[in-house]
Amino acid sequence: MPLVNLKDRLALIKSDRDKKASPAPRKRIVPEGWTEIAPLVWMREIDRPFVRAPAFFSPHLMRAMPFREDRRQNRGGTGSQCADIPPVPAERIVFFDLETTGLSGGSGTIAFLSTVARFEGSDLVLRQTFLGDYPGERDFLVLVTSQLEDADWVASYNGAAFDLPLLQTRCVLNRLAMPLVRHIDVLHDCRRFWRGLAASCSLSSMENLILKKERDEDIPGALVPGVWLDYVKSDVLREEQSALMTLVWRHNVQDVVSLAELFLLVESAYRSPESAVLRYSIDPAGLARRLLRMDREEEAKGILLMVRDKAEMFELTGDARTRALRHLASIAWKARDRELYVKTILAMDDASLFGCLAKAKLYEHFLKEELSALSWARKARDIAVAGGAGEGTRASASSLSALSLEAIDHRIARLERKIAKKDNPAAL
Repeated sequence: MPLVNLKDRLALIKSDRDKKASPAPRKRIVPEGWTEIAPLVWMREIDRPFVRAPAFFSPHLMRAMPFREDRRQNRGGTGSQCADIPPVPAERIVFFDLETTGLSGGSGTIAFLSTVARFEGSDLVLRQTFLGDYPGERDFLVLVTSQLEDADWVASYNGAAFDLPLLQTRCVLNRLAMPLVRHIDVLHDCRRFWRGLAASCSLSSMENLILKKERDEDIPGALVPGVWLDYVKSDVLREEQSALMTLVWRHNVQDVVSLAELFLLVESAYRSPESAVLRYSIDPAGLARRLLRMDREEEAKGILLMVRDKAEMFELTGDARTRALRHLASIAWKARDRELYVKTILAMDDASLFGCLAKAKLYEHFLKEELSALSWARKARDIAVAGGAGEGTRASASSLSALSLEAIDHRIARLERKIAKKDNPAAL
């Protein structure tokens, strides 16, 4: 038998593969309200009236460091100069969410449903794109990325860790260019502002806690991948499959509507921090920390002073108030503002382990009153022994070590020696 070179062997393999070419993809019935844009790719548009829909947004205020082109625009780049960048028309910002075949990402996970929304007048217009089967993925990606590319800003919920990296991966595998977008992940700000109030910062938790709403006839997000995979494998859809797929479409729409509502709320907090803290139960320390990173120190200090001097205006836990006063004391310490530092420490909660120790340090090192310092140190020890660490103890490892019983006993012993030496210097 004559030898066959590699080129001929590859030609034979290709010929054999062509003979066994896979059949054309199954034709799906396009549901009512959807339009077929490409084979196995459908699209529909939904209008949602929006109460007090804004005309402009200032998303630059939500970033600690503006993008390169924004730094050129204001000839600077610090957070405080972001305020000089003009607002963006509301319709130039899109709100974006994907539904996928898995929740852990990876190259085997694909996106099959996308909702991209933007404001048009007083309505939030949602454009939903659905992939009916795997062969239509490339057309699906082209449509979705074109919707994102057209915007000045893209807002998502957990999109920085999941949606955008997944979209990038699928574009690479389909030899498509993923557009560069200015992106804001609203989840990050929700964690900064409400982590102390909510057991979880999931979108559903934020809906219940902050937006004060509950969903009707929703499907849990963990079940969504299975619904689509079951849909793809079925030649003829059962009635219950169609009903579940309808719930998935609705779930994706509700996610994006809630995302837009949260974005409005968070963006307003950066524009008017003091009023937002009062209206939306935002953790003052979380917002102040963010403002400090943006070089907005006076606004951060104003919020924390409100917490200290007008506690009746807030509904704060002891933990939240202690964190706020700790940040204010830190600002005063760095600015060498003795009066602000002393007043802030004295305003801390007497039932808090951290507050008692802070007062013990204040009286020992600043006010030079060892008897008062000893009294506060002993009170801190009583709290620690009782197992009630008090409020505000969520801190760094170094701070926690200072709150240990051993460290408190060491402080008490040192103060007792100082007092004994003053009372009877000849005895030492």
